[in-house]
Amino acid sequence: MVKSSHSIEKRILSIILMALFSGCFIFAQKEGKPLVLQEMTWTDVRDYLKTSDMVIIPIGATEQHGPHLPLGTDYYEAMGMSKKISARTGVVVAPVILAGYSVYHSGFHGTLSLKPETLEQVLFETAEMLIKYGFRRFMFFNYHGGNRVAESKVIHRINHTTEAVAVAIGIGAPFKRSEEKIEGVLDDQHAGIYETSIMLYLKPELVKMERAKKPEFNLTPRMRELYMLSEENPGLMAVLNSLKGVPVETKKGGASHEISSNGIWSSGDPKRATKERGERIVKNMVDGAVKFIEVWKKAEK
Repeated sequence: MVKSSHSIEKRILSIILMALFSGCFIFAQKEGKPLVLQEMTWTDVRDYLKTSDMVIIPIGATEQHGPHLPLGTDYYEAMGMSKKISARTGVVVAPVILAGYSVYHSGFHGTLSLKPETLEQVLFETAEMLIKYGFRRFMFFNYHGGNRVAESKVIHRINHTTEAVAVAIGIGAPFKRSEEKIEGVLDDQHAGIYETSIMLYLKPELVKMERAKKPEFNLTPRMRELYMLSEENPGLMAVLNSLKGVPVETKKGGASHEISSNGIWSSGDPKRATKERGERIVKNMVDGAVKFIEVWKKAEK
């Protein structure tokens, strides 16, 4: 009878502690406080894993974003949105790398770049360590197009060589909603109205709007011809895009400094960017990811 009594007391105490622990994380979520791995202690991580095996890994870049946006724009975007997702879902964010694949932007000072295979390996080895501790559901929030190949490969590698599951929830997410259209702007790929608006919302203190200027484009004759022919067959845009955003060594004339006078890739004027537009864009991305995560949580119960 004594042993039975002690056993019951232990179970009651365990239930109370778990309830208190869960309450702490629910409170943090309600208060809008994201969970960031580097800001947690090892005991925090141990306790987190008692209730969740999910982790968000943001992937950005350190590369030129015109004369008005910081080199870390893609990192701040990926990290900023990941933290907003964490605040609403209680999922830990683990930023592990600052550079991405950006060699084609290296004609502008300050750009850093890793080879896709290096980026993939760093992300995979990071995942291996997290798996060791008990993380099993990985969500990569990539916000730099140049990282798509490495992201795709590391997700495949995790899914096919480990017991964990990995998916994309950033720009490569299958549930990603269509981007907000900008009136009168046909192309706004890099450091233009779209990204400037996001940064005005997420990190306004780093935006130098007085330097924002519409770029002058220098497309090769081959690119111009493909653009014209794409009106007959839109599929040719795939060929055109394969010539842009490539290293200068390829001799395609598609490196960033060969195409744009100031590093901005947009047919619009970045001065049209607004904090309000940025807030809508971020909300669109975050809402989609949050909905996905909450449903995935139910699926694993």
